[in-house]
Amino acid sequence: MSIDERTRAEVDRRLERLESEYGSFPIREKTVTNESLFFEQGVELAREGWIGDAGAWVTDAADRALLIRHEADPERWGTPGGGHEPGETMGETARREVREETGLEPTLTGVCFARRKTVVHEDDPERRFRMLTVIFEADVDAGDGVETAIRIGDDEILEARWFEADDPPEAVHGFLEERVEDWETVTD
Repeated sequence: MSIDERTRAEVDRRLERLESEYGSFPIREKTVTNESLFFEQGVELAREGWIGDAGAWVTDAADRALLIRHEADPERWGTPGGGHEPGETMGETARREVREETGLEPTLTGVCFARRKTVVHEDDPERRFRMLTVIFEADVDAGDGVETAIRIGDDEILEARWFEADDPPEAVHGFLEERVEDWETVTD
């Protein structure tokens, strides 16, 4: 079985599992072209069991949203999240990344969206593999004695903070724009 066939089947299997656990959610499609070296690094990671990344749109009992600024893109805010590790479910990846980056323990409550990405080799378009990004809905409930104080635990995180719906950040990652607009509208 080719790496494309194997990763396509794994992405589809994970999406089916997520849908059976959380119900339906939007699935976005994206195709990107990678230069040779970057493509080969992705193939090697996929052979080792990596399938993509996951993060979470985390809110608290006051409907504040937890967002971070990362050193790779310091001008925009995004959700805590990061790379999948072999053997993890996408939910385990999201919870681990939130915990590592902010010190908080989220409860996953749904899926905001998933993105199925096709990665194509720039010199040989027949060579490709698939990956998956999942952004979960999550909360931390201070009412149960759960701490909502942020403790940044990752050197790559420049800042992490809670935002109110009536005072969202000015710049967010493109994939979050719709979610932030929905959040602002619901709380108006």
